[in-house]
Amino acid sequence: MGVRSEIQTVTNIEDGGQSMLSRAEIIDEILALAPAGDFGADPGPVRARLWELTSTLIRSYDADEPITVDPMEIYRQRAVPLETAALADFLRGKRVLVTGAAGAVGAEVVEALVNRLPTGSICALDLRESPIPAGAENRVVPVIADIRDIEATGKVFAEFNPEIVYHLAAQREPGLAEFETALTITTNIGGTRNILTLCDQFGVDICVHASTGKAARYYTPDIYAGSKKVAEWMIAEEAPSLSTKIGLVRFTHIAENSIVFDDFRRKVAAGVLNIHEPYRLMYVQSMSEAVALVLNTTLYVDDEDATLVTVGDLGWPLDILRLALHTIAVSGQEVPLCFMGLPAGYEKHTFLGQLDWSDPGKTHPMLNALESDAAHLTEDEGMMISRPSHPAVPVATEIERLCADVECADVEDRSVHKKRLADFLQWGCRATFESSNPAQRMRILMWGCDPDVLAREGATVQDLGPVVPLLVDSLRGARFDAVRDGLNVDRMARTLRGLAEVPELKPMVDEITTVSGGVPTSA
Repeated sequence: MGVRSEIQTVTNIEDGGQSMLSRAEIIDEILALAPAGDFGADPGPVRARLWELTSTLIRSYDADEPITVDPMEIYRQRAVPLETAALADFLRGKRVLVTGAAGAVGAEVVEALVNRLPTGSICALDLRESPIPAGAENRVVPVIADIRDIEATGKVFAEFNPEIVYHLAAQREPGLAEFETALTITTNIGGTRNILTLCDQFGVDICVHASTGKAARYYTPDIYAGSKKVAEWMIAEEAPSLSTKIGLVRFTHIAENSIVFDDFRRKVAAGVLNIHEPYRLMYVQSMSEAVALVLNTTLYVDDEDATLVTVGDLGWPLDILRLALHTIAVSGQEVPLCFMGLPAGYEKHTFLGQLDWSDPGKTHPMLNALESDAAHLTEDEGMMISRPSHPAVPVATEIERLCADVECADVEDRSVHKKRLADFLQWGCRATFESSNPAQRMRILMWGCDPDVLAREGATVQDLGPVVPLLVDSLRGARFDAVRDGLNVDRMARTLRGLAEVPELKPMVDEITTVSGGVPTSA
C-alpha cells in the first residue's frame, strides 16, 4: 500500500492530547507524503494532511519563541563600525566609480558615499539606470553600461577617470545562475577581468571587489559560487603585478536583500511553500555590515597581495525551516510545507576539512583552512582580514580559454558551460591544495574524512564530492612523520584506512607514506 493511500491511518495530531508527534516525526511524514514536493494524483487529501502537519510544526516552534517574530531582525540590527573619520580623510574629493550601482548593495554604497563621506563625483554604473540619492544630482553620474563589454566600459573609465572603484556588478542569484550559465560566467569572471584590466590601464588607486562566502569552498559545483571563486583566483594572481591595490570582500546572505525570504513569500502567495531540506542553516549579515565591509576595505589594501575581508563574527546561523514557518504564520493562510530536495549546485554534506579546527579562534565560516593562518581581526574586531587561497600555477591563460569557450558556445547549452566550469574548478582546486604544505593538507584530510566523524554526520566519503579525490591525489608521493609534522598518528591511520576502502582512492592512498616515531597529543 502506498504512502498516500495510508493518509487516514497515520497518527492523528491533537492539540492537547497524548499523540502529539515530535518535530522529527512530523518532518519524516511530510517527506513521505510529498517526496520532492509531489502531491500525487489525488492532491486534496495530501494537501490537507500536510497543512495539519505544518500547523502543528508552527505551534511547536512557537513554543520556543513566538513564530511571528521575524528571525531576520536580529541580523538586521548587527553592524560593523564604518571607519568614517579615516575614510573621510582618504576619500575626500576623490572620483569614485561603483559598478552594480542599481543593485541593493551598490545603491547603499552610493548612498553612503554621498551622505556620509566627502567624496568628489561618483559614477554609478549598471545595466539599468541607477537611483540617485536626493540632493546628489550634481555629484552622482548614472551610466548604463555592460561590464562584459570592455570597449563600452573603457569609455566610461576614460571619461570619468576614477581613482577608486567599488566593483559590485554581478549575476548574484544562485538559482538563476544554474539557468543563465553563460551570462553568469561571462559577467562574474569575464566582466571582473575587464574591470581589473581597466583599473590597471587607467591608474585606479584602489579596487574593492564583492565576492561571496561560498567562494571559500575548495571546490563547488554551484555556477554562481564557482564563477565567483574563479574571479577570486584571477584577482589573487594578478594583484601583485597591478598598479591598482586590490581588496576582496566576502559577503554572506544579506537580511535586507534576502533572495530566500522573497522566494518564500512568493511561494506562500502561490499556495505551497516548498523548501530544499528540513535541517539546513545559513549565515546571515546585515546590509549595514555589507556596506561597511566594502568601504572599510579601502583602508586595508596593500601594495602586494589581494586583501580578503569579511565580517569578524557572523554569530549563529539561521534555521531556514523557522524562517519558512514564520513566513507561513504571518501570512494568515493555510499554506502547507513540503521539501523538494536539493537543486543542482547544492551539496547535502559539508566537507568538514573546509574549516580550520586546530584553534577555535581560526574557525571562521567565510574562510577555508588554507586562509586561516594569515587571518586576524581588526582592532575593533568588526572585520576579519586575510589573503585568498589560490592555485599554485598560473590561471590567467586558462581563464581566457574558459571565457572564450563559453562565449563561443550556444547561450542555451548549459551542460557544456557547467562541464567547462566544473573541469576548470577541479583543476584549480587541486592546484590550490598544492600551494600548501603536505602536513596542512593531511590535517584537512583528517578533519574532513575521519571515519568516526563521517559516521556521526551520517555521511560517506563519496557524499563529499570531488574535493576528496582532488585532495588525496595532491598527496601522492608525500611522506609523513607524525611527530615531526605534528599529526595524530592514530587519527591519520584511521583516516587513510577509511579512504583506502574506496576503490577509486586506494591507488592514491597507497602512494602516501606514514612514519610514526611517537604519538602527538593533538591533531
